[in-house]
Amino acid sequence: MTTTIADLEFFHLDVFTNRPLSGNGVIVFPDAGGLDGDTMLLLTQELRQFESIFLVPGHRTGSTRARIFTTEEELEFAGHPILGAATVQHHLRGDGPDFVSTFELGGRTLDVSTTRQSGHYAAVMNQGTPHFEDPIDDDRVPEVLNALGLRSTDLAPGLPIQVVSTGLAYLLVPLRSGIERVSISHRDFGGLLQSLGARFCYSLDVDQIEGRTFDNHGLIEDVATGSAAGPAGAYLVTHGRAEPDTSIVLHQGRFLGRPSRMTIDVAGSREAIDNVSVAGDVAFVGAGRLGDPPRPSEAARG
Repeated sequence: MTTTIADLEFFHLDVFTNRPLSGNGVIVFPDAGGLDGDTMLLLTQELRQFESIFLVPGHRTGSTRARIFTTEEELEFAGHPILGAATVQHHLRGDGPDFVSTFELGGRTLDVSTTRQSGHYAAVMNQGTPHFEDPIDDDRVPEVLNALGLRSTDLAPGLPIQVVSTGLAYLLVPLRSGIERVSISHRDFGGLLQSLGARFCYSLDVDQIEGRTFDNHGLIEDVATGSAAGPAGAYLVTHGRAEPDTSIVLHQGRFLGRPSRMTIDVAGSREAIDNVSVAGDVAFVGAGRLGDPPRPSEAARG
């Protein structure tokens, strides 16, 4: 296991907000060459953000390979770390107000456009075409609701519980009430989701357009989930709760005191969605280096 972290640079950013100390935090390592996955996981656990992202030169000229970790595991895709990483790329490499970063992860490439604003950046990520599974069977609905602490009357009428993915498969649970009561009490929620073809669950109030999601142990709530925002927007358009080619604003994080705003654009039609993009503001919190601190000078000691 590679554990050499001396002089390793990192940036701390908040995503889906235009000011520091709100939104969803992420740690970006812009030059993580030489680190293996075990060390990346340990660093994520050490720094205690919901996710960290590690960057190395890509296989293609001008692209960057990315690896994303929660404190529990590596993910094949996530939203806010990619937006944060693109902002760091712009900060380090971009001379002008606009910049485009290309990332390789999960067997595909993603383009992210960033624009320098006054005191923050705006970022837009192209998530591609969404994939829809068939709605879950009616006899599985009570199991899902019980696992989330919800009642049948909380469900939005006429809308299915359904798995949708733009890189990470989410079980979308459409609600008209009860989002404040969502929690995970199932002893093997990850196994339940796997049996339904999903990796994570996203509870979505379809009237307020507000979402919540947790890690599958129910211990950590995510502040703002870009990888779920794309599926949520596609779901709303497909089922007639939003119009294609218009901006959908998705809210998340108020139950954690860090309200966040994600903007989703769904191109195409309800019957055939061509592309989904997710946008949000990004603010720098700070930067630093790992390893031994510099020794104080003789003058400072005197």
